[in-house]
Amino acid sequence: MPTSRLLVLVCLIFSSVIGSATAQTAKNTPDVASILAAVVKITATVPADARTAKGLGTKREGSGVVISDDGLVLTIGYLILEAIEIDIALADGRRIPASFVAYDHESGFGLVRAASDLGLEPVRFGISRNMGVSTQVLIANRLGPGSAQGVFVVDRREFVGTWEYLLDSAIFTSPPTPISAVPDCSMRTAS
Repeated sequence: MPTSRLLVLVCLIFSSVIGSATAQTAKNTPDVASILAAVVKITATVPADARTAKGLGTKREGSGVVISDDGLVLTIGYLILEAIEIDIALADGRRIPASFVAYDHESGFGLVRAASDLGLEPVRFGISRNMGVSTQVLIANRLGPGSAQGVFVVDRREFVGTWEYLLDSAIFTSPPTPISAVPDCSMRTAS
């Protein structure tokens, strides 16, 4: 299977899923490099007296994925919860200030918006429920394309996260990894 047809698993260091199993033609499929570039590093600073500071710390770091042309980035909510400063770090070394947009208690997701243009192609949403056992995926995270790793889906089952969230149909892979997002063969992200 060519690399451009692999499912790309975008590791946001939280166990949520983004992906779909609908294939598209090659001309409509973003290349793997643009998908991997859309995975960014999120850093957040939280006041020492914040409610979550003792358990989660005051300096937080994780991954996010660009989901819109106007700089909206999806991440795990606890990363940005109570943050007074948020930055997005890109693979080219640029650091862009960001602002808190939302935190969804039900899903555990958070949204931030970059203060200036990220210059990255956003990842499109698809549907992950069609991903079954033996689906081949590529794990990626904020550490860049060099840290990408090929894995296979080995199970779909309930998962309870350590920070108060529940996934009804989490995707488990082999080798195991703390995954969170999955673009499909058409390189769309899904919920």
